[in-house]
Amino acid sequence: MNLFDWIRLIILSLLWGGSYIWIELALLELDPMMIVFYRVLISSIFLILICKVFSLTFKIKKKTLFFLFFMSLTNNVIPFNLIAWGQQEITASVGSILNATTPLFTVIIANYWPNGEKATLNRIAGVIIGFCGVILLMGLSMHDIDNSMIGQTAILLAAISYAISALIGKEIKKIHPAISATYMLSISSVILLPIILFSGYELLPEVNKQSMIAILGLAVFSTSIAYLIFYKLIENIGSNVMLVTLLMPVSAILLSIIILNERISTTQVTGLILILAGLILVDGRVLNFFKR
Repeated sequence: MNLFDWIRLIILSLLWGGSYIWIELALLELDPMMIVFYRVLISSIFLILICKVFSLTFKIKKKTLFFLFFMSLTNNVIPFNLIAWGQQEITASVGSILNATTPLFTVIIANYWPNGEKATLNRIAGVIIGFCGVILLMGLSMHDIDNSMIGQTAILLAAISYAISALIGKEIKKIHPAISATYMLSISSVILLPIILFSGYELLPEVNKQSMIAILGLAVFSTSIAYLIFYKLIENIGSNVMLVTLLMPVSAILLSIIILNERISTTQVTGLILILAGLILVDGRVLNFFKR
């Protein structure tokens, strides 16, 4: 990895970590589903314009469109709604920590996925350590199922959805990343529009300047531009791009402290450390380095 890729990786972690801040600010005035709808709609329009500027073709095979439909559900519609809904009950920093468990769930699901990667000893150990961090973060007393617990569960379900999406994404080949992102976000907009209309939401609700900036920041920076950087990193550094899962919660916590004045407890820091340790084991690069 060269210096520019490291810079891109840090910027991506800030953009994705910042999404929790944008959502927190938007929730002051907007319903979670409306936040998600505007996020995917504005992002899809922005990316369509980008694709037009670079003269990218939108022609794809029907099989590819089939996989993109399910990726729209598992990578956008379901997790975006779960995260926005869950953040009504928990802080942005806790949400980012819990969402960092996505690679842990990927290990578990991939073990049973058709032609999926089988779990190794270090990956299993990483999953166990990571989930110890989740249990610590959520609280050891499982009989007290309050709103905070439900909100945290929603974020974990979003992480599972992202893990499934990552496995589906491996079936999509020979298509420009910007095109696949545009299709996913556009399909997500089409899926959500009738739900919004039949649920009685106002398509153009009155919102203040802060909420408008939050929605635009979430859509343009934390979704559209983040996708473009993410796919550029995949092209340059391959699987090393998943290092962003280690950086993202740290970025989100720092932004939460600076922008939202959130306080981070010792338990949250300990839970984060355990999750990050689990991710390092699952990734395997550190272990391979010491084996040399």
